This record gives sequence, C-alpha cells and structure tokens, in this order.
Amino acid sequence: MTITQGPVGHRDSRLLRSLTAAALACAGLLIAAPAFAQLEIKLGHVGEPGSLFQQSADEYAKRANAKLAGKAKVVTFGSSQLGGDKELLQKLKLGTVDMALPSTVMSSEVDLFGIFEMPYIVKDRAHMGRIEKEIFWTKLEPAAEKKGLKVLAVWENGIRHITNSKRPIKVPADLKGIKLRVPEGVWRVKMFQAYGANPSPMKFSELFTALQTGVMDG
Repeated sequence: MTITQGPVGHRDSRLLRSLTAAALACAGLLIAAPAFAQLEIKLGHVGEPGSLFQQSADEYAKRANAKLAGKAKVVTFGSSQLGGDKELLQKLKLGTVDMALPSTVMSSEVDLFGIFEMPYIVKDRAHMGRIEKEIFWTKLEPAAEKKGLKVLAVWENGIRHITNSKRPIKVPADLKGIKLRVPEGVWRVKMFQAYGANPSPMKFSELFTALQTGVMDG
C-alpha cells in the first residue's frame, strides 16, 4: 500500500493518492471524491467498532499518515458518523467527505456493481482476485468514474450470514415471511424478495433498535 504526496504549499494543494490492496471474497470499495485534498482527509464508513470495516480503514489511515509525514492527515469516521452509505456517496460528489468505504450500495450508482450482491458467484479468494483483475478494473471502475466516483482499491468485506429471531435458515424457503434488514443495494432487495422474505433496506446504525422493537426479524 503506497501513498504518493506532491508538494504542499497550502490547504488547496493537490494531494495525489495511490494504493494497492488485495481483493477478497466479498468486495468493499475504497472510493475518493474527485476534489482537492484538505489538510484533514475525512474517510467515512458505516462499520461499528471491531468490524472489518473499522480495522481496514484504521490500518489504511495508519499507513497513509506514516507516508504523509504530517503534511496531511487521514482521519477515519466509523459508525455512520458522516452518514450512511448513500449519504457518503453524495457527500463524496459534493466534496464534503474525501474518502469512503461503501458496501453494496454501489449498485444504486452503477448497475454493474450488482454482481457483488448475487449469491454463489464468487468461489473463493483466488476467484475474487481474477474477478478484480479481469472485470472490476476493466469494466466496473471506469463506470464508477463516469458517475464521479474514483475507486482507489478493493478490500474484503467478509462473508454474509443470515441471522434472525424466528427460525434457522437452511434453505431459501425458510426465509418466507421473514422481515429482513438488507444493505442499501437494489439487487440485494430483489434477491431476498425472490426467496420469499420481506427485505427492507436500512442503515446498519438503525438495525439494533429495529431488532429490539420487532420492526425487523433479522
């Protein structure tokens, strides 16, 4: 992972950033706004303390700041402090957030990103590496840039699990009637509707209250 820093004279100096990161089983994307860097570079995400999102973002900030050597500083804001996934994408375009680590919400910006919401497509991490090299950087990244979003890297977002308070889920039919919170991605909603569940897009920060009050089953 590398950060390249150009000459800095004042707060509006151009900051050139580049990095490399492994693409793994489920994609999380590090995205930057096409704007001039500020002295404080805000990196927002929805991950809670201890999550893979937080660990990845904090490690990136640590390495970036070591390279920047005080010329600028990457500051991470987790737990949806700067907004949910959709809000973060809008703030990137407006320039009020510099970087974000969104999840499946990218399909609401570019339909092609829906491939990461489909089940059983990625076989393993090696397969994901091929998808990144042969499909992501050649097709998805250019499509995202046309929408004003510059993708810097692909990070792992873990493996999805279905949990609920009603019954074990062993086959798709077990999802029938389950009120299920899903990420803010178009195709994720369609998939669980096809399984017979009642999916509702919801910010992760709102999930636990929804579970406690029975608004959501899982």
